[in-house]
Amino acid sequence: MFNELVFTQELPTKADAYTGGGVYLPSNVVWPQSTDGLPLTHLISFPGAWFSDALVDENYWISVFIPYLPGDVGHYRKLRALNGVSEAVVMGYIRSSEERNEASNKILDCGRVLLMSSPDSDDDENLASKLDGIDAWLQEPISSSIGRRRVSIYGGDLDVSLPNNKGILSDGMGYLFLDDEFSGKKGAGCGGFFLQLG
Repeated sequence: MFNELVFTQELPTKADAYTGGGVYLPSNVVWPQSTDGLPLTHLISFPGAWFSDALVDENYWISVFIPYLPGDVGHYRKLRALNGVSEAVVMGYIRSSEERNEASNKILDCGRVLLMSSPDSDDDENLASKLDGIDAWLQEPISSSIGRRRVSIYGGDLDVSLPNNKGILSDGMGYLFLDDEFSGKKGAGCGGFFLQLG
């Protein structure tokens, strides 16, 4: 068994993980930028409670931002792990009531992400989108000083939620790493996100 991420086109509720759309970053948090100074695109957001039972009653969230240009694949290179880092930004924050979307290239679709218990076995060849479980790498294992892999996202699954922006992760795997002490951190120092292509 493993905890599978199921991507849908349903509109998310306030408590749901979701892809695309805007982010409920507090107004005093600077929107993350690319290395060349452009506002990054929001890819996905998760409630912190997915990663820590201690956050069940908190409004702590984790969001992933990427360099992205619709119709272009240049961001694939920027998301690969080079010396344990990529150009994606992972932010932890206390969710505000106001949605923001300051991206240069917005993803207008917004889809709900469900966490379901799969009865299937988990192993190092299980390339399903999942929370925790056994590491399954498309290429060599990613080593990073940031922390450990907590989420794997298969690109084809992501496409279900973002039908007008298919191919953001190609047919590859996106891996979210979180610092072991992520819940005590605000801003961009709590994790990393990497893409591997088959």
